[in-house]
Amino acid sequence: MKMTVILFVALAMSFALRRRSAALRHWVLAAGLACAAALPVLTSVVPAWPLPFAAPTAFVRYENPFSDTGLPGRREQVSGASSTGRSPMSTAPTPSGGPDWSTVARSAWLAGAGIGLSILLIGFLRLAWLATHARPITHGRWFDIAGEFSRSYGLRRPVTLLQSSHPSLLVTWGLARPKVMLPAAADAWTDARVRVVLSHELAHIYRGDWMVQFGAELLRAIYWFNPFLWIACRRLRLESEHACDDEVMSRGVHGTDYATHLIELARALNARQHLWFPAPAMARPSSLERRVRAMLNVHSNRDRISHGTRAVIFAMLLGATAAVAAAQSGFASLTGRVADEQGKGVPSVAVVLVNEARQAKYEVKSNAAGQFEFVGLPAGDYGLEATGMGFQGLKDVVTVSGQNLQRNYTLKLGTLQETIIVTDDGREHRPPTIRERAAPPPRGECAASGAGGQIKPPKKLRDMAPQYPASLRGTGTSGTVQLKGRIALDGYLTDISVEGESHPEMASAAVAAVREWLYTETLLNCQPVDVVMNISVTFKGIGAAAPQTPR
Repeated sequence: MKMTVILFVALAMSFALRRRSAALRHWVLAAGLACAAALPVLTSVVPAWPLPFAAPTAFVRYENPFSDTGLPGRREQVSGASSTGRSPMSTAPTPSGGPDWSTVARSAWLAGAGIGLSILLIGFLRLAWLATHARPITHGRWFDIAGEFSRSYGLRRPVTLLQSSHPSLLVTWGLARPKVMLPAAADAWTDARVRVVLSHELAHIYRGDWMVQFGAELLRAIYWFNPFLWIACRRLRLESEHACDDEVMSRGVHGTDYATHLIELARALNARQHLWFPAPAMARPSSLERRVRAMLNVHSNRDRISHGTRAVIFAMLLGATAAVAAAQSGFASLTGRVADEQGKGVPSVAVVLVNEARQAKYEVKSNAAGQFEFVGLPAGDYGLEATGMGFQGLKDVVTVSGQNLQRNYTLKLGTLQETIIVTDDGREHRPPTIRERAAPPPRGECAASGAGGQIKPPKKLRDMAPQYPASLRGTGTSGTVQLKGRIALDGYLTDISVEGESHPEMASAAVAAVREWLYTETLLNCQPVDVVMNISVTFKGIGAAAPQTPR
């Protein structure tokens, strides 16, 4: 929208100057396109200032949050002990229910930009091929007249004249070493026509029209979806031809004679259809009528534009561009990416923004690349929460003040939770046999994709229930032991620690049991990783109520 404003101002100025010279209108359009190209840079460096009026209501994509149900719980009875396991991890993230319009729009833009840039590249390659196979003109009347006009225009760069076998190609291009490509029939032209053609083509070189037009075409290829760019590029090309016509007529060529030459050239050069080239063409049929009408108008302004006028116009448009770049409506966008610990984007992560002051809630889901976007957020403080299946929840505070924001987040793998209840049944149990540590089981097949967040949770291969301490049997002693450990790559629990206060003998019995547990590997994107596990072991004595598990 900001670029559209700048282009609209430049087009409006060129229309208001329709009674002035074509050179002035061309410079206004060229300066406007240059400012439009610089707009992204100015937006990032110019301090923002809010607009005095309200912006439209914020727009976000809303989707229902998905619930993290985890894996089904399990119950088992072993030697007077019961346990329930709960895991927040899932085998794969749930895909989004609807189309990701931001991804669709991005793909459409990339496709359009690719086509536009490809057309430019093909045109250049075709010009290069024709130039390679063309005959250079190093002597004769064409060479002599070109030297005369080069001195008249004050050109310091050597101009290369080429004659191709193409019957209708008359174009000029190049910056450091400009080239003029002449058609096959150029040798048969009269001296008067040779002077008109070379005066016009060297005027393009003198004015630097090829570089300006090329920059405009490149900008249009990138922002192909903006109709104002198409209009500006077309007007720029037309004003360029008008300005070069004025240069020719300022050198003594009468308007009726020039119009006669131009019409005859257009008839001869356009008899055969040829491909588009990224270079100015003298006898383009689409602009012929307007140019002839301007040539025959004796009241047309054909003045050149001074360096001071150029500087003033560019400064005015640049100032307007800086003001537009700094203007903020009080609404902004928040974009970002959520990735796993391996740096891969995680899809289908629910990202929620909550503004308590406005009682507003916005929610989106990350796309296949882990990217998310909120558009049109009012200024204020927001609480952000990102939730993905199999990962720990993430919270952040975001302050929106009119500037577009970007935040990237890394989600940590979720934790496993297991709860065990051990009851003193009054019987003496044989101590469990401590087995030798087995080698980790072989890894199964895993098909990794480009997306992140693919979690394969561990499965318990060997279990051992904690035993009620023999020294406490019959005493009715109860208690809860909270353990925290890490399932290592070999499948055994390591770094086991006792959290909080607990009975020493109960803690020893719980630790001794969980050390014997064995799990399969935990896989993140088909790569083995450690995973944290919390274990709650409740010991219940005879005749005693089970204590409340602290939270």
